[in-house]
Amino acid sequence: MADRFYCPAMPSNDQIILEGDEAKHLSRVRRLGVGDRVEVFDGKGFATVAEVIAVMRDRVELRPEGIPLPDREPPIKLTLATAVPKGDRFDWLIEKLTELGVWRLQPIITERSVVDPRGAKLDRLRRAIVEASKQCGRNRLMELERPIAWRSWLEAAKDPARLIAHPGGSPARSWPAVNAGESATLAIGPEGGFTDGEVDEAKECGWIPVSLGQTLLRIETAGIAGATLLLSNG
Repeated sequence: MADRFYCPAMPSNDQIILEGDEAKHLSRVRRLGVGDRVEVFDGKGFATVAEVIAVMRDRVELRPEGIPLPDREPPIKLTLATAVPKGDRFDWLIEKLTELGVWRLQPIITERSVVDPRGAKLDRLRRAIVEASKQCGRNRLMELERPIAWRSWLEAAKDPARLIAHPGGSPARSWPAVNAGESATLAIGPEGGFTDGEVDEAKECGWIPVSLGQTLLRIETAGIAGATLLLSNG
């Protein structure tokens, strides 16, 4: 795959401008110059091959070539609502969910949560989504929302399929079908899982408990496993 660069403000004319870190990465890290061809994407689904036509100190000008590249999104829009694991495990989870094609990541605050990412950390994580998208060839950035209390999210989520991972829930073969073009939400609890009260409240709001297997999984493992099962069946 060609070198890929992120340009959120893609112009409608025949010139693309990279500035700041993306321009520096192209010219100083990758050492590309006039005549080289790269891929450029806007994070909203548009991507194109472009030729470098001018390189300046903190600015690179490119000219798009050919037709837009195909969008590489799964057939369903999956939101993963998850408690946040400790340390750098959340960074790893974000990278892998971006690669899989998860549409939106919603951090949740539960009774047993111990991590509540905000402010500068969220900004850094959004940059990690850009980098993962560049690496995996994805043209749409996964959305990363601000943390929300689990009880608030129970009623805010409106997807037709709303699943909560919980031991004793339905096995994967019995999960409700999510067809192409539809959306779904899967909720993953913190270390120690959702409390019985949280699960009961979810059921009352129409959520369906589902099982991710016979063993107890870490937050990030559960997120990857659940997202893979849903996206592969969409």
